[in-house]
Amino acid sequence: MGTVIHRAGWVVVDPWTVYPNGYVRVEDGVIHTIGQRTTPAISTDSGQVRDHGDGVLFAALVNTHTHLELSALRGRMTTHKGFGFWVKDLIEKRALLDNATLLKAAESGIREILASGCGAVGEIASLGLTLGPMQKSGLAGVWFREYLGDRVSIPEYRETHPGDLPVSLAGHAPHTTSPTVLTEIKCRTRRQNTPFSIHLAESDEEMSFLTTGQGSWKDFLQSRGIDSTSWGLPVESPVKYMQSLGILDDRTILVHVLHADQADLNVIHESGAHVCLCPRSNTTLHGRLPDIDGMIRTGIPLCLGTDSLASVNSLSLFDEMTFISKSFSNIAPERIFQMATSGGAAALGLDSRMGSLAPGKEARLAYCDIQAYRPSQIVEALVHFGQTA
Repeated sequence: MGTVIHRAGWVVVDPWTVYPNGYVRVEDGVIHTIGQRTTPAISTDSGQVRDHGDGVLFAALVNTHTHLELSALRGRMTTHKGFGFWVKDLIEKRALLDNATLLKAAESGIREILASGCGAVGEIASLGLTLGPMQKSGLAGVWFREYLGDRVSIPEYRETHPGDLPVSLAGHAPHTTSPTVLTEIKCRTRRQNTPFSIHLAESDEEMSFLTTGQGSWKDFLQSRGIDSTSWGLPVESPVKYMQSLGILDDRTILVHVLHADQADLNVIHESGAHVCLCPRSNTTLHGRLPDIDGMIRTGIPLCLGTDSLASVNSLSLFDEMTFISKSFSNIAPERIFQMATSGGAAALGLDSRMGSLAPGKEARLAYCDIQAYRPSQIVEALVHFGQTA
């Protein structure tokens, strides 16, 4: 691939380090040096200079949680009748679509992700359709095969080589997946040394079911052929339930975490688990937001995901960052941008490869045509680059 020197009006090394008139020297796809000058001093035969313009060059974003298999449901879902109705609506409407339709929409979603400055994804696949398209896309990240129910045969995946897209496993949620299945999946990912993902503490329905063991959700599971009588319910909270099963560690990604008190946040922090925030989806489906301020105060490592096009109108992390900034005006733009870059890379086990610009990391770069005049304006402009109202 040779040597390429990428020049831009501004280069964001990390959220707190911004170079005016910066450049990134890349050798064979790997960052060699980052510097600050209008024209890098190189000999004419040492490579090419790519001048991106007067905007901002930065490390590609990391979308830690999405469901590309659901992309065909964009604009088709009923979201105002509650989470329980939405789940049933999703199951019914997805069943009406054949795999070819689902796959075509997923491929379109991949193109959307790439066009929005994203370089890595945590893709959650319950049908197993998206591995091939993800591998062909050039995106880094982790492809998670998701499981739910109480009688699941889990194959031993062998494609866990340390390439661009290792394969791992995910439990859907503690209110849909039995503790036996969850612990088996987690043990597999520990042996493979890959991340584990699970939706947690997301809905009122989940909270009611887990803390009583009864109710409409239990009836719904039974209608789906899932028997929850041996799950050891009720429990005190979803977070403490996962702790009791040995699920929580620094290779676990907890998605959503809308229902968590300070004791739960302390448990998450002590375990080292990551929390993936999807606030646009949370607002659409549940009408509430996670306690991001409390999570930051507690020291929990945070990252961002878009969730699926069945609950949001775009797969852009810029939209997610803009939404967080408008909803939590006291959170610094640098902190939000960190969630979308190095925070996601750390959660997916990619922090040695991407998430910031540093010598030795992969040159997964993104560029935005943003006009600014001071370094202090750059990251704020990136965080507000989204179109979310």
